[in-house]
Amino acid sequence: MRIHDGIFAYDVEQPRDPLTQLRLKWKFTVYRLRPVELVVATGEAETMAEAEKKAKRSITKLNAEEVQFAA
Repeated sequence: MRIHDGIFAYDVEQPRDPLTQLRLKWKFTVYRLRPVELVVATGEAETMAEAEKKAKRSITKLNAEEVQFAA
């Protein structure tokens, strides 16, 4: 599922091990959407809530960097 936040978006997923079909840790991917879609951060967490929190933290950090770069 992709959640949009300004010029960034993030996906949160829980992949399965292809051999055992057991669920693995939650993974998140942060994208910069403009001018073209670009992966800017990835990571993993034990729970979905923690993965979302880490993704949002990454976006906050990237937004701060955007403001500094623009100034």
